[in-house]
Amino acid sequence: MGNKISSADQSNADDRGVHSEFVYRYETTKKLKLSYMMLKKNVATAVMTMEITPQHLRDVGTGYSNVCACLKHGGSGGANSRIQGRAEGRDQAPTSRSRVDRELADESYQGFQTFCEAMDDIKTGVCVTCRTAIHERITVELDRMVLTAERVLKQGRKTMRSMARLTKVARQVSRRERLAVSQGKDLSSSKSYAKAVKRRDAKESLYKTELEAFDQLYENVMVGSQEFCSSTTDIFLDCIVGYYREIVTTIDVSDTPQCSRLRSRFRSREREVVLHQASDARFCEMPAGHKDGSKSSPSTVPLKWD
Repeated sequence: MGNKISSADQSNADDRGVHSEFVYRYETTKKLKLSYMMLKKNVATAVMTMEITPQHLRDVGTGYSNVCACLKHGGSGGANSRIQGRAEGRDQAPTSRSRVDRELADESYQGFQTFCEAMDDIKTGVCVTCRTAIHERITVELDRMVLTAERVLKQGRKTMRSMARLTKVARQVSRRERLAVSQGKDLSSSKSYAKAVKRRDAKESLYKTELEAFDQLYENVMVGSQEFCSSTTDIFLDCIVGYYREIVTTIDVSDTPQCSRLRSRFRSREREVVLHQASDARFCEMPAGHKDGSKSSPSTVPLKWD
């Protein structure tokens, strides 16, 4: 009798270890599902920010266009002020900012109009392409992974109920065994005890079946999650980086008189920095070539969109 009780105690200890591992996996799956839901929300936020960026830039371009329109059509009043000053016998020192360059204002106005049109093209072109790619290749997969995690949790809830029923019956049997030991009774001939043990064994068999199903689903969702991360991370980064690089490229080629002058000075300074860095570099990459024969760093070559 003593050996039987000792064996039962050891079995209970082993079961507690199995139960603990199951509960840990179940809680991990709950966190995994929540993580997927948060990731889906954050991806949607990133896409929304991506979609409104061209509109915000267009609004800025429109603001500059309005300012340039005022300069283009408005009078400076400088000539009238000088005439009035001479009539009153006052000398006025000439200033370099006494007149508005209407030709420059008109060119700037046209340039910002072109910039606004370019932002519209991005919004209806590459933005749609990027958004569609993210939806079809990431968001759809996120929905699938959420459903997969939910299936694991559904099986986990079944396993949890089965475990609770087993625990209840096993405790009843254990209490009866301990009571028999304390009273020095032999349960081998007890029909009610044999029936309780049989019921416990049936619950244990059912629990093990449910647990095995849960463990299989759990392993599958974990492997699937790793594959999801490996396959979609590059997709997301390629889409986002390619999209914003397209915006940068569009801004770079959108020309206004002021932009041309500033850009020429910037590029001159940029070439000086690149040459200075190259003189100390041990390794270098072959620069990408443009149609006009100029070179650029591979990291600045925009992605091509089909």
